[in-house]
Amino acid sequence: MAETIGVLGAGALGTLLATRLHRAGHTVHVYARSPARREALSQEGSQPLIEDRAEGLKPATLVFLCVKSYDTGTAARSIVEAGIAAAICSLQNGWGNMEILEAALPRSPLIAGATSLGAYLDETGALHASARGPTRFASWRNTEFRWAEYAATLFEGAGLTADASRDANGILWRKLALNAAVNPISALSGRPNGAILESGPLLRIAEAAAQEAARVGVRAGYVEGGFDPIPLLKAVLEDTYANRSSMAEDLSRGRRTEAEAIIGAVVRAARQVGEPVPVLEGIRALVLAAESMAAEAPRP
Repeated sequence: MAETIGVLGAGALGTLLATRLHRAGHTVHVYARSPARREALSQEGSQPLIEDRAEGLKPATLVFLCVKSYDTGTAARSIVEAGIAAAICSLQNGWGNMEILEAALPRSPLIAGATSLGAYLDETGALHASARGPTRFASWRNTEFRWAEYAATLFEGAGLTADASRDANGILWRKLALNAAVNPISALSGRPNGAILESGPLLRIAEAAAQEAARVGVRAGYVEGGFDPIPLLKAVLEDTYANRSSMAEDLSRGRRTEAEAIIGAVVRAARQVGEPVPVLEGIRALVLAAESMAAEAPRP
């Protein structure tokens, strides 16, 4: 059955979702704030409906939020100001996005999403994507589980692996632990995700970072005791072998990264529960230093 779906954010993940859902027969409205992204999307031939204002998403039943974590507040305000009454599903990186959305959208159904889909835009704006990774959806409020199931059904109908859960904090922290291990290592090394599997030193650092984040999640009560992130870490690296993380893309182009929403979130939580995270502390410092230097470097 064809549905009307919205996508807020036309970066790599938003473009991948909009394209796949459109090809599955749904009417997809994608809001792209950047004129350059609207122009790039318009060159794709058969494409979703490209919107230059958030109001263009009003017909949607469900809106997938695919903006950077530091833009969550701005996106939430645009949803409110546009009068969008759809359910909102966050597929963002980082921690704390759901709380921002809940404060801004108290009457909107909210879904937390954690995806392992790999996607990035190269310097020409072309999309490179891997659709192998799974996506989990969870209701943010107990009364909204049907919306998590709805989102999973849309993904499955588009040929993407997905399921629904009632454990929002659990799925979000598991993703956070993997992002904290993969994204900064990919960014600092300047190599695609799969290269981490091929390098003993890089893999050991990533494993140590993931294990630290997992211990924090256990101490904080977000994941069950004994949670081992290593099998998930290796599966993500295999599923996104040729992918460059969003942090790597941002760092290479002198843009602000999501380091504080990902690594910083784990470090702050670690301090609250009294769990040492020396590897993540070091990685955080290196990424922030690299980000500062990249921002100051002259652009060609």
